[in-house]
Amino acid sequence: MSKTIQKPSDRIAALTERTDELSRRWAPAVLRWTAALLWLSNLSWKVPTAFGRTADGCGSLCAYVNKGIEFRVLPGSPWVFENLVAPNLSVFGWITLFVEATLVALLLSGRYLRFAAVLGFVQAFGIGLSVANADGEWYWSYLLMMALHVAILVLAPRTRPVGRAAFGWILVGYGALVSIGHLSGPVAGDGNGTWWGPFAEPNQVPGDFARNVFPGSILLGLVLIALGLAMALLAPRLDESVLVPAGWAVVGIAALLMLTFRADGLIVGMGSKASTAAVLAAAGLALAGVGASNRPDADQPQRSTA
Repeated sequence: MSKTIQKPSDRIAALTERTDELSRRWAPAVLRWTAALLWLSNLSWKVPTAFGRTADGCGSLCAYVNKGIEFRVLPGSPWVFENLVAPNLSVFGWITLFVEATLVALLLSGRYLRFAAVLGFVQAFGIGLSVANADGEWYWSYLLMMALHVAILVLAPRTRPVGRAAFGWILVGYGALVSIGHLSGPVAGDGNGTWWGPFAEPNQVPGDFARNVFPGSILLGLVLIALGLAMALLAPRLDESVLVPAGWAVVGIAALLMLTFRADGLIVGMGSKASTAAVLAAAGLALAGVGASNRPDADQPQRSTA
């Protein structure tokens, strides 16, 4: 029997089909997780209650507000920052912190994606409105941020949210990275956010990214691993009447932790920051199983239509 010789055009067509299949399956998740990491990496430096305003000057979020006053983007925007935002910096800062933490929770868990996409677009537009014309800024950064959330909105109907057990394993992995990253620091302390190994370098990539996304300590990482294991192993065995209130309780705890965020961390200590609370909120939403769009939950078996 002679072997069928596959034409180059057939191989290209098969490769194209496989690429399209992988794109349809993974592109929505890659986009929203990229956006989630974007917001997650920018949470920890927005610190209540002063948000960068000190007797010696203005830094952090306060400095961004001053840039909005100094560098006009749209007619009337400097007036808004000078007369509405700057005098109410604390209120503005809390709103910014909770909006971005909410974006992290929704985008990580895959819940309420349409709302998250619109909220992310508005937030990116607001940031661009303040600093797009400032020295050293690249205005296309904010246009691309807005475009990213438009893409998430378009793909929302085809996006499958993270299931309960799956998010539990994600939390295990996140906790492991937190623990490993702080091997050079104290077991239960902050260690000034210094990461172990190549991430310990004082640079933006990967140093600052790692310290902002995975803050904490060895002990905090172990706690997150324990929570993730409990979620991954117990969630498939528990009833909805237990899982839904438990999930919302975790979301409530995350909100409480966010309210306690200060320069020395969250009330739980162990080097925890706003990033920790945002990830916990995402875990709570996944555990509650809400806002799952039009797709079945990943932990629920699909019925055969045969």
